[in-house]
Amino acid sequence: MSIEIKNLSQPQARGAGDSRGTSESARGGKGAGQAPSPADNTADKITLTGAARRLSDLEQTAASQPQVDEKRVAELRQAIQDGSYQVNAQAVAEGLIKSETLF
Repeated sequence: MSIEIKNLSQPQARGAGDSRGTSESARGGKGAGQAPSPADNTADKITLTGAARRLSDLEQTAASQPQVDEKRVAELRQAIQDGSYQVNAQAVAEGLIKSETLF
């Protein structure tokens, strides 16, 4: 089976040829219980929706970002070492309460 992704960065309008919502038998495909022949597999394709395209773009953007903000880590490390780091207990408590209400 081959997967072909076309126009990944281009929005694609859904037209009359969009086959979503139609059954396999209505499109001339194999009925239930019949295995596709090897020749059928060569025509398999995937078409991404606009939402899938945006998700793919977001994943690529996230993957290109550094996993650790080295500058922020250095600032926090220095603040802890020189004793100037202050814990905001109110913000910590609010964050804990908020995280508990999400579940």
